[in-house]
Parts: sequence; structure tokens; C-alpha cells
Amino acid sequence: MGKRVDPFDVGEEKIDYNKLIKDFGTESISKVKNLPKGISAFEKDLVFSHRDFDKFMDAVKKGKKVAILTGANASGSLHFGHKLTFDSVIEMQKKYKIPVYIPISDDESYVFDKVKNQKDGLKNARLIAAQMIALGFDMKLTKMFIHQQYTDIYNFAIKLSKKTTNSTIKAIYGFNDSRNAGEFFYPIIQSADILCPQLDVFGGKKHVMVPIGIDQDPHVRLSRDLAHKLDLIKPATYHMKFLSSLQGGGKMSKSKEGSAISLSDDPSKAKKAIMKAFSGGRDNVEEQRKKGGQPEKCVVYEYLEKFFEDKKEIKKRFEKCTKGKLLCGECKKDLAKFTEKYLKTFQAKVKKAEKNVDKYLIK
Repeated sequence: MGKRVDPFDVGEEKIDYNKLIKDFGTESISKVKNLPKGISAFEKDLVFSHRDFDKFMDAVKKGKKVAILTGANASGSLHFGHKLTFDSVIEMQKKYKIPVYIPISDDESYVFDKVKNQKDGLKNARLIAAQMIALGFDMKLTKMFIHQQYTDIYNFAIKLSKKTTNSTIKAIYGFNDSRNAGEFFYPIIQSADILCPQLDVFGGKKHVMVPIGIDQDPHVRLSRDLAHKLDLIKPATYHMKFLSSLQGGGKMSKSKEGSAISLSDDPSKAKKAIMKAFSGGRDNVEEQRKKGGQPEKCVVYEYLEKFFEDKKEIKKRFEKCTKGKLLCGECKKDLAKFTEKYLKTFQAKVKKAEKNVDKYLIK
């Protein structure tokens, strides 16, 4: 079938989010008047696009039944790019006491050749479940399941499969006839995940919001079409900006060597990767002292801003950098220190959570 190319790997270019809004037919988040207050993703400009997010927030403020659907495929550990989205969900859950549903798609990782066998997919899924717990979801308000273990999701998918056609799948996903049959059916399973919070077993119809990267938007499009046919509420979404690869340019991806910091990485390995990261520095120290750095191009600055420093701290860093009072090596050392500390603390939580994973999984 050939190697699949990631269309969001744009080399050293920056991703054009306005073009993505136009290409995917979504709406700029800037047009939403009732954005939630005190949520980092919105305050730090990490969200750029949406579908019906304004309607979802109206439902939240009116006290209607709502839920958030998020999740991951089990191709390996979560990385910092995933953490951006999950942190935004955790903040929304905490602020508004919103139930969260987390399907972990070990079947996707197998069907799309991301793991060698289903056993590896299940092993990865259980790691991800422990990582979700360690990230800080309120497990009293969270329902989490692994596809291999919660097989009721397939019964729902079978029902949904009668409501669409291969032609629709081809049109939305761009598939051709060389794809395996599992790949054609998998979008139906994704739709089952997205719509399952509206099943009677989970309390019936409700407003569901699905925060994603826009590369996952086809799943939401198909789900919205199926929701209409089933007299369910169309799921809403907001689209997170991609976290840049450590090498600069395109998005962080665990499939690309040296691109991502995995949440399971040895802290010393992460430190070495950060010290090699792409920065906005000049050709030499003398020039940087004279002209200043270019934080708007710097991956290191981006990570510090998104994960570790508040507005006041990052503003000081920006001013020192642009005035040539701060060198790239200093910022890299700061990021490495923060990341190393975070990973050590997080991984200790994961180890503890692994002992109790089954307690929080629906089967």
C-alpha cells in the first residue's frame, strides 16, 4: 500500500491555520462570543477552529446534559502533543463538572499497522489508560474503555454501518480501493465512540463536544451526518493547534524519530532531545546579542509558553530574548529542567495508576 505521508508535516514551514479553516469548511474560534473563561487552551490561543462549539457552551451555561468525548489510539505512549488537548479537557471538566468519555482504540492501531498484533495494542491501551489517570482526569466523572474489552461499542457500530455507504467513506476520508476492509469500517467505529455518550445506557441524548486536531475532523464530520440520521444531537468540536516537532516546522509526531517527547521517555533522553531542538537563534552568539533572538520561530519558546510558564513569565522571556539578553542554550536548559522534573513526577503517578487501571475501565 506504500508509505502514508502526513499532510501536516510541512518541513520548516509554519502551518497555515487560516487555510485549514477554509479547506476543512470549519469556522474560526475567534467568532465564538461565549468562549469559556479561565481555560488555558483559549487564553493561550491554542484553539483555532470549531464546529458548533458556541452551541455546546450555550448548553453548558443553560444546565443541559453535556459530555466531552476524547481518546487515543494505542500505537504507543502519549506524547506532549496529546497532552495539550487532554489538559484542555481536564480544565473544562474541572470548571464545569462535565462527564468525560475516553475510548482507547487498540483496534485502530492494529488495523492501520501501527502495532504488530492485537496483544501489543492491548498492552499499549492499558499504558494509555494509566497515563490518562495520571494526567488528572476526575475519575468520578470519567468513563474510560478499551475497545478489545468493551465490545458493546461494536454492536453500536454495526447499527451505524447501515446508515452510511462506502462512497461516503471514500469522499470524507479520501480512501481508495487498495485500503483493507478494516480501514473502511474503522470510521464507523470512531463514530460509535463519538456518539456513544448519547446512548440510553449512558443517559440518552446530550450535547457532546470532541476536542481534536483538525486532521481528525473527518471522524466528526461522519458522526454529525450519522447523528442527524439517528435523531441525535450533532457533536460539536474545537480544533487544537498542533504542537511543533522538536525539529521545527510540522507537528510533533511519535512516528517521526526525534520529533516528539513521549510521556514515557526517560527524562535524560528527553533532556538530550531538547538540547538539540530547533530554536530561533541567530548564526552566532555575537549576532544574537546584537539583533536578539526570534522566539516566534523557536520551538523551545513554544514549549515553555504552552506547558511551563504563565503569561507574566513568558513575557519576560520574550523581552530578554528579543533584546539579545538571553541565548538559546539558556532557554533549552530551562525547558530541559522543567520537562525532566515533570516526567519524573508524572511517571511515578503512572506507575501507581497501573495498579488500579481495571478499577476505572468499563468492560
